[in-house]
Formats: sequence, structure tokens, C-alpha cells
Amino acid sequence: MIAARPPQPQSLDAIETERVGAHVVLTRMRGHLTRVLAEKRFAQFRSTLLEVEQPTWIIEQLEVTGFDPGAVPAGARWFGSFKDRGGGQVIVVSTLSAAQMVAASLAFAVHAKISSCETLQEAYDRAGLVAVVPRPSILSFKSPKPR
Repeated sequence: MIAARPPQPQSLDAIETERVGAHVVLTRMRGHLTRVLAEKRFAQFRSTLLEVEQPTWIIEQLEVTGFDPGAVPAGARWFGSFKDRGGGQVIVVSTLSAAQMVAASLAFAVHAKISSCETLQEAYDRAGLVAVVPRPSILSFKSPKPR
């Protein structure tokens, strides 16, 4: 007789990046952010950035529950790539003041302008996407299905 394995909870931790305008890249973050997660999702971020010259970067963190200190140096790599593509403006949408401070410090380190918004719609407006209505991500931000 084979013992059944108890179902494993699916992780709600995620980072997804997509292009949402001609010069706008959106990175959505959810759950608890770690260095491993940031490093794992870096390739997707970088490949999306390659499609855009002088991007504006919106970082949406409304569903972030926290982050490990190790995620900060991994995040520095993201900001460095953003600056290498000519990026000059970062817009953070977050209710976590610690996350806002980290983003501000990393933006300062690469000489990027940074601003903070309360909603994704406000961030879209600031990025020049006034006529665009935020929609659910086309990537993996779907609720996990029970097993």
C-alpha cells in the first residue's frame, strides 16, 4: 500500500514583469520576497527590458507581505539593468514603507528619479498611460488552483 502524500500548499510568492506601454515596464510582486525569488525572475525582467529604450519602471507591491534582507542586493541587480537600458523613472506602488525605502535607496544608487503612488491607476497616469486601464497581469498572477 502506498501512503498518499499530503497536498503541498502552493506558494503565493511571485514576481512578474511585462511591458504595458511603449516605454513602460510593470513588475508586480506578491507574497514574501527573497533573494532566490528575485534571482529566479531576473531573466524575465531583463528580457522584457531589452524590448524598451529609456523605460519607465512601475513596481507594484500591493500584495507584498514582506521581504528578506537578502532580496535587497538581488534588487540592486534589477535597478542596475534598468539604468543600463537608459531608465530614468521608477514609480513604486506599495503600502510597505520599508519596501518604499529600499526602492528609493536603490533608485538613488543608480541616479534614477523615484516617485510613489497609492494605486496602479495613479502610477499608469504618472507614466503617461492615462488612457490605459490597469488589468490583471497576463502572466502568472492567477490564484493557485487547489490540488
